[in-house]
Amino acid sequence: MAAFAARGLGARASARGTSASHAPLGVRGRPATRTSARKPAWEGQVRGFKTVASAGPVIQPTIQVGEDTTDMMTYLLQNRILFVSGYLNDDSTTQIVGSLMALEQVDNTKEIKLYMNSPGGSIYNVAGIIDVMDTMKSPISTIAFGSVAHNSTLVLAAGDKGKRYAMPNSRVMMVQPMGGAMGSFVEVGITAQELNRQMRFSNELFAKYTGKTVEEIEMETDREKFLGPEQAVELGIVDGIIGEVSGVSKMVEETIKDFKENSAWRGAGTKT
Repeated sequence: MAAFAARGLGARASARGTSASHAPLGVRGRPATRTSARKPAWEGQVRGFKTVASAGPVIQPTIQVGEDTTDMMTYLLQNRILFVSGYLNDDSTTQIVGSLMALEQVDNTKEIKLYMNSPGGSIYNVAGIIDVMDTMKSPISTIAFGSVAHNSTLVLAAGDKGKRYAMPNSRVMMVQPMGGAMGSFVEVGITAQELNRQMRFSNELFAKYTGKTVEEIEMETDREKFLGPEQAVELGIVDGIIGEVSGVSKMVEETIKDFKENSAWRGAGTKT
């Protein structure tokens, strides 16, 4: 009854308008205070957690270049180093192609290095990257680290001959293009024809870049085929392994030389 009365008084007070003499009553008939009007503790904690997560400072890695600093990815791009990572969808493909074209316009005589760690991508996007690579005058080297699988392996193999590398613990995987279809018999047949075309196209590219015959490539890609660096060299997908005397010394020397000759390096160290 007390609680009911308190609610009734609070309702009448609010109907007449809140004033100092007719303040709304809180629990047990006491006047409402700031403490009793607070929101539940759990709500504040959840909001606090979100605030901390979204408002926390995000520190981008920076590199000192003379008296200025630049973010890490911009610095690498200035030194003609690109990363091909993640699934090659429309957005990532556009970014990669745009970066390649920009570097080509800056200087088409210097090498561009593509560091690859990609599980695959649309065959159409992969074909688009390869088409741009084939039209460029800049030498392009490809370096596999982590894993390069499915259609991304075509980009790895499409680097310039003698400039395709794999890291010692990297893995490369070859397989047929994959897909599926739903719908009428005719629609499924159309999709099957396109998948067959993609398979022939993929095998022909592998044959072109590895020096193998299409028949040999068909046998290699009949099922998922995982390759270590040595197997990738044997099959012709890459030309060397970073870490070997023939690979790492030359690669490191060329990279250091490019860094020191590039305008982004000026002031960052002493030239030798």
